Amino acid sequence: MALFLFIPMAVISWIYRHELGMRALGIYWGLWALGLIATLLSAVHQGFFVGFECLLTVAMLVQLGVNPIVPRW
Repeated sequence: MALFLFIPMAVISWIYRHELGMRALGIYWGLWALGLIATLLSAVHQGFFVGFECLLTVAMLVQLGVNPIVPRW
């Protein structure tokens, strides 16, 4: 359950790999791995890791300047 945001991060990393660069991708995935290890080794609830994954995914999109069009009802 805590790894479900792995897929959006992987897709964003693949689609925008040239715009982000290897250094940024290494930093984002290194932070993800450290967050996963810290969550697995400590008694922290997995929801904190899910929130951390959301934060990393949003940070990637903000760095890229992706501005989705949200339909208004």
